[in-house]
Amino acid sequence: PVEPSGAAERLVVVRHPDVQQPSWQRYYLAPSYRTLTDGEPYALQVLSEILGGGSTGRLYRALVVERRVAVSAGTGYSGNDYDETRFVVYGAPADGTDPEALGAAIEAEIDRLLAEGITDKELADAKRGLVTAAVYARDSVGGPARALGSALTAGRTIAGVEAWPDRIAAVTAEDVLHAARLVLRPDRSVTGYLLPAERAAELTQ
Repeated sequence: PVEPSGAAERLVVVRHPDVQQPSWQRYYLAPSYRTLTDGEPYALQVLSEILGGGSTGRLYRALVVERRVAVSAGTGYSGNDYDETRFVVYGAPADGTDPEALGAAIEAEIDRLLAEGITDKELADAKRGLVTAAVYARDSVGGPARALGSALTAGRTIAGVEAWPDRIAAVTAEDVLHAARLVLRPDRSVTGYLLPAERAAELTQ
């Protein structure tokens, strides 16, 4: 079944006494390769690399390295779903940082990107990193088979897979900003907290 289009932001709180490291996540409903319009999945992959691509991503640099309010922060997106998929943003707060404060800091970084867009260097670095990672992923016996199998089960074609590097290379800064504004909307999101039992009780009061 297809996930219905969201009409309001949703909140999920999971609490357990064994939780040692709180975390914050937000899932945005997003198009897949099969449901794409105007190439959004390719732009979303570039967006994910810029916003949350490991230690060079905006979130990690701003929240882990510079402000030290998080021990991890990043994003995730894959267009290989048959119907709509998810754009995920996540973080784990550093000691002394409330999960809600970390969520607000992540939201501020997203808002800054939506307002200011991305730089030419960020765009070039992200596209180069994505294509390089794809080349390395094929440097094995099983890698190409897994990539093709995953794509074909999601309704893509071999030609579409082979054209992926060219589609990534064609993404512009305007494409990334358009996709970000289309997808990173609170009314199409679910926000989740994983918390110790006593901390979760405070959040839901």
